[in-house]
Amino acid sequence: MSLGKHAISYWLGIFLVLIAIQTTAGDDSVDGYTNFGRGSCQDQRGKQYSYLQRTNGEGTGVSFPSAETCGRQECERFGNLEAYRGFEYSVAKRCTCLFDIDEIPAVPNDANNPMYVSKMDNGNGAVTGASGTPGAYCYQFGRNSGVMTGSMGGLFSATLLASATMFMMF
Repeated sequence: MSLGKHAISYWLGIFLVLIAIQTTAGDDSVDGYTNFGRGSCQDQRGKQYSYLQRTNGEGTGVSFPSAETCGRQECERFGNLEAYRGFEYSVAKRCTCLFDIDEIPAVPNDANNPMYVSKMDNGNGAVTGASGTPGAYCYQFGRNSGVMTGSMGGLFSATLLASATMFMMF
């Protein structure tokens, strides 16, 4: 095999790895969570989860500066509940804590000045994907994570593809 083919396969592999790094560089990672990417979190049936979202008492959501703040300071306090699945962080900087169907925990709430809004939905069990719709990002809580997804999944896939391509060319 000529030196030219080795150089092409080498540079092709480097290129694929760099593309994977570049496409995942914008992902906000949060320790203890798996980022499933854009959209609402979904269970294995494609159902969305019940949620709690903090408000400012005037019916609008409280703004959180980052996904890290949302996950670690707002939602992770529910981490000891088996029904807690993760959170969604929106482009409007809203934080939504996710739970299995009929398992939203009781939180102090005044009917005249609500500090939380909630919605019941049919999601149940581990998060298995995200809807892909713009506006929010889905994060699965660590104890529920059994698959490699998010930014590391993309990097792993690109590295595997680059390795396979290089192997076939040699």
